Amino acid sequence: MKEKIAVLSDIHGNVTALKAVLADAQKNNAQEIWSLGDTTIGGSSTEECFQLLSEVNTTQYLMGNWETAFLSVIATQSVDLDNPSQVYFANLVQYDLEHLTPGRIDQIKNLPLTGQKTIQNVNFSLTHNLPTSNKGHELFAYKKQANFDQLDVGNEMDVAIYAHTHTPLWRYTTSGQMILNPGSVGQPWYSRPSLMKDRDASYMLLTLENGKVDDVDFRRIPFDIQAELNHANELGFPYPSLYQKLLTTGHASTHDKDILEKINSENNYRQKAKDFLIDLAKK
Repeated sequence: MKEKIAVLSDIHGNVTALKAVLADAQKNNAQEIWSLGDTTIGGSSTEECFQLLSEVNTTQYLMGNWETAFLSVIATQSVDLDNPSQVYFANLVQYDLEHLTPGRIDQIKNLPLTGQKTIQNVNFSLTHNLPTSNKGHELFAYKKQANFDQLDVGNEMDVAIYAHTHTPLWRYTTSGQMILNPGSVGQPWYSRPSLMKDRDASYMLLTLENGKVDDVDFRRIPFDIQAELNHANELGFPYPSLYQKLLTTGHASTHDKDILEKINSENNYRQKAKDFLIDLAKK
């Protein structure tokens, strides 16, 4: 019996890209969806993305590093308002929080750090980054083999799938276990400028048959970037110029303090973040 699983991650609130990916997965007869984290923050439609995933057979969700950071802000209000990057993130958190439906926060709080699946006697380990940490740069493609061997969670594991780097990948542990990364639905990334010109959404379609991995299909799905930007503008998504830059070039401005300082000043974003944190502390 043939079974197909669509593996996706790093949607980052990009509902237009997610719709295109789910339509392609359905067309290719995917029977279930595994979502490996970072559904939230970065785009205008986190709530819509969770709703779409709930309408298909999503059998696995994970806690990404942006979910962890989102929860940290709303729980502790710990934001350095003199740091433009943190002001930027606080405003994105406020936007998402205002648009989430009742109960969604509880769902996010209960997301697991790791998952395990067995399909046709093939054992999968699912993580956002490392099994012990959903953040960091240890698993970028150019990193040392020892880092990837940390994905070996036991001799029974056949395939480790992780996300976080936004770049599709296929390699192996020292023990020969397969390592896969589906790339990013909402914010695809490559280190080479020529490859970054491809702004299509990325996901992975696995086919299992007769007790083996029969096919690994890294898929690139075009989506209407302008439609996504228009949707974000209609919803009043903050930092629209940075979202346009991100979707059209692939380059994030999360740590570009000069640009963020300028935009924060022009739009009174620092005060908005301060007011948001004061309101959170009162609840």
